[in-house]
This record gives sequence, C-alpha cells and structure tokens, in this order.
Amino acid sequence: MGLLSHLVLSIIRPKCSVLCYNFTKGTWYSKLTKTLSFKASEPVPVRCEYGTQLVYRRGLWFAIFPEPVIATHTSSPKIIALDPGVRTFLTGYDGDKVIEIGNGDMGRIVRLCQHEYNLISRSTKVSAKQRRSMRKAANRIREKIRNLIDEVHKKTAHYLTNNYGLIFLPRFESSQMVAKSRRKIRSKTVRSMLTWAHYRFKLILKHQAAKRGCVVLDVGESHTSKTCGACGHRHAQLGGAKIHKCPHCGSQTPRDANGARNIMLRALRDSSFTVSNDGIVIVTVRAWSINVKECSA
Repeated sequence: MGLLSHLVLSIIRPKCSVLCYNFTKGTWYSKLTKTLSFKASEPVPVRCEYGTQLVYRRGLWFAIFPEPVIATHTSSPKIIALDPGVRTFLTGYDGDKVIEIGNGDMGRIVRLCQHEYNLISRSTKVSAKQRRSMRKAANRIREKIRNLIDEVHKKTAHYLTNNYGLIFLPRFESSQMVAKSRRKIRSKTVRSMLTWAHYRFKLILKHQAAKRGCVVLDVGESHTSKTCGACGHRHAQLGGAKIHKCPHCGSQTPRDANGARNIMLRALRDSSFTVSNDGIVIVTVRAWSINVKECSA
C-alpha cells in the first residue's frame, strides 16, 4: 500500500459534521467539483479497502482510514473498580491501592471554558469581522479542550486494559444527572461533568478492552459514596464533602476512595466469576436472568 504526503480534496465544505466519500488514488470525487489540495500532517494510504470518512469539524479537516488491528491479550488477573467523578475524573480501587486519574486537571479545562464563554459573550458587541475572528478563536479553544479530554480517555483506557483483566465501571448517566427537572447540582458542576464526557470514555474503554481480551462490567453505584466502608452506615447528609466522616462509627475516608471501594464490594456481591489461564468467565445474576460472558486472556 503506497503513501501520499498530499491529499486532493474536491468537495464543498459539508454543512453537517461528518460525511462519507469514495476514496481512490488519494482523492475524494476529484472530477465533480473544483480541486482543492493541501499538505497532510502525516502520510496517508493511496487507496483503502475499507470505507473512509472525511470529517470537517470546527474549521479542520480529518481524513479517517480504518486499519486492521492485531489483538494483544493481557495476562493480568487483577481486578479494579472505578468511580467516575468531576473533581477527579476517575478513582480506582484494586484491593491493594487507590489510584486517582485526572485529579485537579479540571481546573485547566474550566479556565479554557471560561475563556471560550468570554469570547462568545463579547462577540455580540463587535463588528462582523471581529465576530468571525472571535468565533474562530472559540473553535480553536473547543478543539483544544476536546484534544485534552481525548488524551486523558485514551491514556487511561490503555493503562487500565494493560494492567487489569476485569474492570468494574458504574453506569454514570450524565444526561439524567444534568436534566433541569431532576438535578440537584450546580450549573458549574454540570458543565464540568459534561466536559469530562464519561460516556465517551466508556466506549473507548470497551473498545480497548475488546482488543486486549479484558472484560468491562457495568455495575450500579447508587449510595456507594454515602455508605461507610467500615460499618455500612449510610450518611444521608454527606452532600458534596470531600471526606466521608461516618456519624455512626467515626471513621474518615476520602469520598472518592470510599466510593470506589464500595463499588468493588457491591460488584463482587452481585456477580460471580473465575479467572484462569483459559480466560475470564463472568456470571452476573440479575433478577431471574443469568448473563454469561467469556473472554480469552
């Protein structure tokens, strides 16, 4: 398969974010419209056996070429439970230690978001030429935020799937949490929660797990932060406190670490599994149904 250093584009900029085009010899529909050419940031194939995509997003073009992937199975029998959050993107507990991913990183994202909001609010009071410049600057900031979040997602998924054979991940339903009719959190927390894009991370994690022979099991997380890990008492007045101080037994535990540990305990209670050289077999009992998943490792 040959490589090209230049792409030849022959399409009008699409109004929607994603369009698919036929690709051959380095061009998409070269005879239909006036040809545009630019230099690609990295070599691309001359032709592709699979369907390609040409994506236009916030003033940038992305050429997407699928490639076959060789599965590399992880041999780790370790288990980890994850607790998604806002102040810390993920807190994990594997029985030996607590790990924190993205602790304090939201501060930088919030500053970028605030800069974007300022540009948008100021753009309504300037001339059309300045407005276009401000919109382009806002698009660059959005793209930077997206790239930072994607980097966290991909590096985290790579680390987890390389070091753990079984991952417990709660059903973190952000869309329901931020609905105005039912939410109990501030708008600032809502923006931070949506910016972390936990559902998009779940898709990336499951995709990486499938390539490495890991198992990602969806589990429940209700009341895991409020429940004391020492005595089992549910702290109804916990609120947004960073430290879980049990009013019953007096134990003090970091909120996210306590939640991750309780997620692990609940998942172990509600599921049964075996780990061997032949693979991981998980039997999850829910109501009257039994769901069996098997994966080689």
